[in-house]
Amino acid sequence: MQSVLMAAAQAVTLDSPYDSVFQPLVDDLVEALSADDPAVFLTAVEGRARLVAAERALRMADVFTALQLGLGAFRDELAAVAPREALVAQRLGPLESEALLRAGVGYAEGLEEVVDRLDRAVAGLATTDRLTGLLSTDEVVRRLAVELERCRRTAVSLGAILVAVVAEGAVRAADLNEFLRSSARTLAAGLRRYDVLGRAGEAEFVALLPDTSRHGVQAVLERLRPGLAGECPAAQKIALCYAVTHLDVVDMGATDLLALLAAGTAEARVGAETVVWV
Repeated sequence: MQSVLMAAAQAVTLDSPYDSVFQPLVDDLVEALSADDPAVFLTAVEGRARLVAAERALRMADVFTALQLGLGAFRDELAAVAPREALVAQRLGPLESEALLRAGVGYAEGLEEVVDRLDRAVAGLATTDRLTGLLSTDEVVRRLAVELERCRRTAVSLGAILVAVVAEGAVRAADLNEFLRSSARTLAAGLRRYDVLGRAGEAEFVALLPDTSRHGVQAVLERLRPGLAGECPAAQKIALCYAVTHLDVVDMGATDLLALLAAGTAEARVGAETVVWV
C-alpha cells in the first residue's frame, strides 16, 4: 500500500516523502470511515493541500493531482482486499470527490482572478470594444487627444456628446448588454464617417464631432435621441442622460474633457433635464 501511494506522489513530481503527504490523510480517512464522519476527512484533505502547496511553493493544481492519484490508488487497493474493503472503497469515491472539490475552491478562485485580470489587460490593449464593436475606452482617449491637438492646431471647433446609460433598479446583465449593442448601432448610423465614436466607460458612449458648429451639435443630438429612446426595453428600467459641449477654443486635454462631460451626466441624473450642456 505504501509503495503504491509513494509512486502516485512521485508521478506528479511533488518530490515529497510519502509520510508527509499521504500518511496523515490515510489516518484521517480510516478515522472518518470508522466514525462515519466525512467532515474529518474533508477538512484534512483541504488543510493538507493548502499546507503542502504553501510549504513547497507548488501550484495547488499539482497538489490536487497528487492527492487524487494517491487516494485513487488507496481506493483501488481497498477494493482488491476483501468484500468489506470493497464496500469501504465504494463509499470512499464520493467522499474523495467532495474533498478534492472543497480543497480546490481556493485554487479555482485564484485562477478566476488571474484570468479576469488578464482579460482586462487584453481588453485594455484592444482598440475595439468586444461588446459593441466601437472604439475601446483607451482608444477613445487616444483619438480624442489627437483630435483635440488637430483642432487646436487648425483653429477648428469641436463638439462632443457623452451618452450615459442608467439602469434604474434590477436589470439583467444580458438585457443591458443587448441595449448597449443596439445603442452602439444607432449611434454609429447617426454620425458622419469621420466622427469619432466609442465607449467611455462601462455604460457610456462618447461621440466627437470635429468641425461642427454649436447648432450642428444640437441637431445631431436631436437626431440621435429618438432612436436611442426607441431602443429602451418596454419595462423602462433603462434611462439615458446626455452631456454636451462645444469648444470654439480648445484649451483642455482629453482626460479633462471627458471629466467635464462625466460631471454633466452626473448633473443630468439628479436633475429634471436629461440633457446638460457643459
